[in-house]
Amino acid sequence: MFRALEWLSRRAMTVAGWCYLLITALICFDILARRLLGFSTEATAELTGYLMAVGMSWGLAGTLFERGHVRIDVLVQKLPLQVRVWLHLASLAALLVATCFFVYGAFSLAKDSYDFGSTDLSAMHTPLAIPQGLWAAGLSLLLLAVLAMAARAVRQLATGDADGMDRMLMARTYIDEAAETLEAVADAQQGMGGPSPTTTNTAKVPA
Repeated sequence: MFRALEWLSRRAMTVAGWCYLLITALICFDILARRLLGFSTEATAELTGYLMAVGMSWGLAGTLFERGHVRIDVLVQKLPLQVRVWLHLASLAALLVATCFFVYGAFSLAKDSYDFGSTDLSAMHTPLAIPQGLWAAGLSLLLLAVLAMAARAVRQLATGDADGMDRMLMARTYIDEAAETLEAVADAQQGMGGPSPTTTNTAKVPA
C-alpha cells in the first residue's frame, strides 16, 4: 500500500509539473498574440488559475514522500532520537487533521458547484465542478499519503525501529540535497557516455 501510494504520488507530481509547464506556454502565447497578432485568448487567466490549483494539489503527496515540505526543525534536530520520533508522530497527526478539513472543504465546494451548475464568469463558462473536483482529488491523494505514512510510522515505533522512522520523517538536510544532486549528475553523465563523478580523478580538486 505504501509503495503503491508512493508510486502514484510520483506520477501525480509529473502531472503537476506538466501543469506548470502548460501555464508557462499559455502565458507566453498570450503575450506574443497580443504583441504580434493583436488578439488575446481571453481565457489565459482562467485556465492558468485552474492549472495552478491542480498542479499544487497533485504535487503535495509526492512532496511529502520526498520530505520536501518546509519544516522549522532547528530545535527538533538537536533533540534525542527518542524525543524526535514522538514529535514526528505529533506533526503527522496535525497534518492528518488539517488535510481532513481540506479534503472535506474541497469536495463540499465541488459538490455545491455541481448541484447548482456553477460556471466561470469568463467567455469559456467552464463548469467549476471540473477543476474543483481535480483539485479535491489531489488533496485526497495527500490524505491517503499521510495515512500510509502515519501507519508505517506507528509500526516502526511499535517494533523499535526509531532510526527508520526518523529517516522517513526528518526534513531534508543539505547532505540529502547534495547527495541527490550528485546522483542526478552521475545519471546525466552516464546517459551521455561520460565518466561518473565517483570515478573521476579528484586529486586536483582543492580541499
